[in-house]
Amino acid sequence: MDINFFKEIPEPVIDVESESSIDFVINLAKKCNWNMIYLLSKCVSREVSILVDSKDNYFVDWGTIGSVELSPPIGAVLPFKLWVHTHPSNTAYWSITDRNTLEIAKGILDKALVLGENGLLSTILQPISSSTDDTVNPNLRWTEEEVMDWLEYNLNHLDYDFTDDLYSPDFKFRWDGRKVFTDNFDSDGKDW
Repeated sequence: MDINFFKEIPEPVIDVESESSIDFVINLAKKCNWNMIYLLSKCVSREVSILVDSKDNYFVDWGTIGSVELSPPIGAVLPFKLWVHTHPSNTAYWSITDRNTLEIAKGILDKALVLGENGLLSTILQPISSSTDDTVNPNLRWTEEEVMDWLEYNLNHLDYDFTDDLYSPDFKFRWDGRKVFTDNFDSDGKDW
């Protein structure tokens, strides 16, 4: 008769600022796998920020659970195509800090995303046009979008094998919370 025992395995510490972790985040970003980036951010309880410059170079910064300081992206070419950041264990919304950052970034940033528990929120910088004629006002404004929930986003945007990233060696161990040990009463217990 076999009996299964469950033993909790202590969670290993992820060094998110290591070169391999940053490369992992960049590869996820290149695939637009924003949900996996959010899950990683939530697992380590830290915000992450990703900037993509006009030459498709990626710059990753990790912060605390409540904020992330952006390092000057040395070698970046303006304008930035995209800024993505997470709100781990919180919803996707534009905080006061986010809105101030977006206001400062007008003219050097094209699009921004915030990732939260409820999904993804985006905004795009657009010129304000006059409704009375065809001239364009030089003022720019950020669009107001609705949050796209993760199920809808994943169904519409993930056209590759999602499990490749989910079971990546760099991420898989976060999902392994326990290990099954089998005993048939003939063992000396050394395996558990």
